[in-house]
Amino acid sequence: MELLPQGTQNNSHVTFEDQQKINEFSTLMTHFDRLNNQLNSLESDKEQIDDVTLELELVDEDELVDFLIGGETPESNIENNNFIGDGCFVKLKQKIVMKKLEFQSKQIDLKIDSIKSELDILNKTLSTLKTTLYAKFGNAINLER
Repeated sequence: MELLPQGTQNNSHVTFEDQQKINEFSTLMTHFDRLNNQLNSLESDKEQIDDVTLELELVDEDELVDFLIGGETPESNIENNNFIGDGCFVKLKQKIVMKKLEFQSKQIDLKIDSIKSELDILNKTLSTLKTTLYAKFGNAINLER
């Protein structure tokens, strides 16, 4: 059974090295997708922090505001199939919360920059592999999404 368009034959011989490149491409694409999902999540978190920061700028510096301490993922907080909790809120002065949010924002920025640089490197590697594989197999291989 051929998975090529009707009337087209596969005349390409797939060597072990070719299969290794195809496997590497697939693995890198999976990693690329995971990193892209992480990047989207971090950018969303950053946007939320920015929104909260803007709202807190309107609050008096000495006023107490709620701040979440902890907040791990539910999967890491399960003991004996019972949900234990997801952190707790404490009352802190606005200026302290602003400093903590600024720190969190900087940490997220560092992670975003790191992921973006890793995605750039992956993109270059994927592009090289794609060029190599299309040069050998032409229309007999589909590396597009």
